[in-house]
Amino acid sequence: MVRIISLIFCLILGFTAISTRAADPATAVPTPAEVSAKKLNNRYLPENEVKQITIDNQPYDLLVRPWEGKKKLGAAIILPATNGTADAPGLMAFVRRNINPAGWASLSLTPPTELPAANFATAATEVTSPGAAQLSSPSNKPSPKIKPEDNSKHLQEQEDFLVQSMSQLDAVGADYAGKRILITADQSAGLLISLLSQKKIADPDVLIVINPYREDEKLNQALAEQLAKLTLPILDIQSPDGHPASLETAANRKILAVTLKSPNYRQTSLALNLDNESAWQNCLNAIKGFSARMSGAQ
Repeated sequence: MVRIISLIFCLILGFTAISTRAADPATAVPTPAEVSAKKLNNRYLPENEVKQITIDNQPYDLLVRPWEGKKKLGAAIILPATNGTADAPGLMAFVRRNINPAGWASLSLTPPTELPAANFATAATEVTSPGAAQLSSPSNKPSPKIKPEDNSKHLQEQEDFLVQSMSQLDAVGADYAGKRILITADQSAGLLISLLSQKKIADPDVLIVINPYREDEKLNQALAEQLAKLTLPILDIQSPDGHPASLETAANRKILAVTLKSPNYRQTSLALNLDNESAWQNCLNAIKGFSARMSGAQ
């Protein structure tokens, strides 16, 4: 009996502590702004490598690594895939840290975010009810994540974010005079190709795109022509494990570039997936060689 009473007493104390902890502001779930501020105070990178730019009164990371060695060719602007970070793990972080001995400072931007997928829920009372209408999407296509109007608004926000980010690089990159190469991947690459085709951002000396695509099917199909019509030197790297939307347009990107006689376009197909570190080194070698050759910064 004594044991039972003691057990009940302990359970009451435990529930009381949990309730108190939940009500305590110090232990409440932090807001996105609070999480961002906390990250700024808990850096794993050297302080001189971490800069910030401000967009709509919010700070965003801009990671800077200087030249290494005697070569000082210019700066590589790196934009990782959407929803990532300025130091996104994998290929882009590898390039950011290893392109410097080739004579390129690296300026790595925080990429824009993607709009969260809609959470479609059905009330329990409606589960057995017949549908009021047929599905509007074809059976062989994925259901749209968001409403078209929300998608258009978010795409505009992504473009505005990138335009503002790129406009602030001149001040930070002033210490690294020379050529500019722009390295980007996945949906970020698709967004930048669109911005360059609309002349919303200045052309770099060299553009490197890795598995470029747009999630919207119409925008994705337009990507090949936009890329082919750019007049700057372009290295288009495609890996076997690229997003299906990127693989879908890879052949057309190359064909259109040849048809439109784009003399500075090159497409490289990797033999290895990008989850293999050997592929990272192959990418880096291709980037270094193409950038130095096409920018004239030998």
